[in-house]
Amino acid sequence: MIYANVSTRATEIEKLVASNELNSATKRLMDLVEDFAIEKRQKREAINIRAIYNELREDSRLYGRTEEINGRTKQLRNQILELNDVITEAVLAQTNVSKEIVNLQSRITSEYHAKDNVDNEIKTKLELEKDEFIRAKRLDKPFTNIVFEGKGISKTYGSKSIKFTLHPIDLKLRLGEITAVVGENGNGKSTLLNIVAGNLTIDAGILKYPFLILNEKTYDYSIKQQIAFIPQELPKWRNTVAENLHFSAAIHGIKGKENEEEVDFIISRLGLNRYKNAGWHEISGGFKMRFSLARALVWGPKLVILDEPLANLDINTQTLFLQDLRNLANSVANPMSVLVSSQHLHKVESIADNIIFLKDGVTIYNDKIKNFGADREENIYEIECELLKEDLMDLLENIAYTHIETVGNNFLIYASTHVTDLQFLKIFTENNIKLNYFRNISKSTRKLFTTNEYDT
Repeated sequence: MIYANVSTRATEIEKLVASNELNSATKRLMDLVEDFAIEKRQKREAINIRAIYNELREDSRLYGRTEEINGRTKQLRNQILELNDVITEAVLAQTNVSKEIVNLQSRITSEYHAKDNVDNEIKTKLELEKDEFIRAKRLDKPFTNIVFEGKGISKTYGSKSIKFTLHPIDLKLRLGEITAVVGENGNGKSTLLNIVAGNLTIDAGILKYPFLILNEKTYDYSIKQQIAFIPQELPKWRNTVAENLHFSAAIHGIKGKENEEEVDFIISRLGLNRYKNAGWHEISGGFKMRFSLARALVWGPKLVILDEPLANLDINTQTLFLQDLRNLANSVANPMSVLVSSQHLHKVESIADNIIFLKDGVTIYNDKIKNFGADREENIYEIECELLKEDLMDLLENIAYTHIETVGNNFLIYASTHVTDLQFLKIFTENNIKLNYFRNISKSTRKLFTTNEYDT
């Protein structure tokens, strides 16, 4: 139901404005316009609002929070809310849905949200955003369209002395979903991504691309032309950011005024305004990756593949990049499927729908991320502290733990599922012991990285 999607998105934007998160608010407003705007001028208006925000942010950095800047900020907040209301009301009017029905839908969603707590785990903003999208999908019965399907995919290559085999794996990639491929280096992640992208042939198995238009004579070429593939090592490019984006759109059939509009939109949406006339050597690694995403998205692919996109990004940029990726995959007007590999396990798990764990080319796990650990018989806590293992064992003697494993500078504590996060942390706080790191990895594929060698 389209009104539920619009209402959920509009409410999200209002909350972002209320908490003064104007960067996210202007981005999500652009997403709202892209998905639901009825008039083309509203797309230009959203671009202008985003430009006003960028200018305001630069002035704030230069001059601080002056009275004049505070006034402009207030005006910007009103502009965001006004366009948000205009689009929402236009969609509601077009679908003949009353505000009373929307309010009822919101209450139902809120009640559902209240009942859908998972233990007492603390969720990140990205995880909460992902949860909201999953709820919207449950309510609206959204896309189940398969973009790619592979059955029994396998590949062997290498020299006589060193060989690698990606053992048979089944894979389905759907619109609106993000699938993360994780595992240690050299275990087959890049191999799998390159097979799906059409860069590697397979030794066995079946590959299907339901959403692609394939030419029998140029089969491999036609696959590559319709999939956006972003490698870990970004190739150098000539000319400016804007010129490259115009070219990328043009070779995919987007020309004339539409070309100008799409490039302007993606530049604004991904925060590249300052660098649109910049060349390769004038932008940082983070913005090079953001540009690569813009070049991939400007022509509207149905499948986007990213090989280790977070490798050269700082922590804050990683979070923003993934947040954009999650929002763009969720698009109603232009949904896409995303296949991404990463060593940053907890980051990608927070935005992924599906997870694939590879070890020595063998698939250890391949399913929904929400299903991982659902049938577990114990909780696993990963911590870092100054205690020796023997002292830690003494400290935890009053809780139901089974064993402790040492992994580098960290400890993995295996405990009963009856032990909660708060109960576990309380032991350390009551004994005034500082934890340098703490995470419940019971429902994370992080536990598949463990050595399984421990002393009881």
